[in-house]
Amino acid sequence: MLQKTLEIACVQIASGPNKADNISRAREKVMQAAARGVSLVVLPECFNAPYSTTKFREYAEPLSSSPDPAEAPTFAALSQMAQEAGVLLVGGSVPECDKLSKIYNTCAVYSPRGELLAFHRKMHLFDIDIPGGMCFRESDTLSPGNQITIVDLDGYGKIGIGICYDIRFAELSTIAARKGAFALIFPSAFNTTTGPLHWELLGRSRALDNQVYSVLCSQSRAPPPSYPAWGYSMVSDPMGRIVAAAEEGEGIIYATLDSSAIQEARQAIPISIQKRYDVYPDIAKLI
Repeated sequence: MLQKTLEIACVQIASGPNKADNISRAREKVMQAAARGVSLVVLPECFNAPYSTTKFREYAEPLSSSPDPAEAPTFAALSQMAQEAGVLLVGGSVPECDKLSKIYNTCAVYSPRGELLAFHRKMHLFDIDIPGGMCFRESDTLSPGNQITIVDLDGYGKIGIGICYDIRFAELSTIAARKGAFALIFPSAFNTTTGPLHWELLGRSRALDNQVYSVLCSQSRAPPPSYPAWGYSMVSDPMGRIVAAAEEGEGIIYATLDSSAIQEARQAIPISIQKRYDVYPDIAKLI
């Protein structure tokens, strides 16, 4: 459960081909959000690189608790941003390379002291082929993560982390919420094919299903030939209401997460105590 009110910001920017410029723009927005007094800032998926299967390996960096700025400039910058801004930072996602040369789509979470608290490797890879729409195969380059990520934010409680396509698989959110997460955070880069159909629906549904907050932070729309990100970052409350939302362009949205909203939703509609585990299992207890 959320232990005290949490002020958050979602930074909506588009990534380009220059990694240093992408990092610099992210830093500028993080500092801008921190100046508003927020305690947690979220960046979008793949904010440091073009969202392209042909580019993931080129932009990939090793992840460690003490990143070398020469080898891992993005992870080093995220740690420094969090420390300089004095905020909890959900660092969007970054192409990550491990010692076996596998590439992951990875979200790193940092404390206000710049410490690496946790990381989430995208579990469900975005492999789709929509007739007349988009064809994209992350698995051509990326390997999937294999764990649900729940992060304990000291003084606030727990959050669940997913990345973009992970939101379609409700079990991840259910397990995180059953294990105490007060918010589900999804750095994302939905596209203009699936975005109009499912973006808002999925964000509101995951919040409503679990009576927690959902936080969807997207890349902003950029002109062709860039990846056609949908934009529309949004925060939904435990009743499925949108409490903050962006348009398709660059910007920052702000929201207040309040424990009373969770309590009111659960008292009004007490689904947590009405579940029929005699009929179906509690999947949170299966892992």
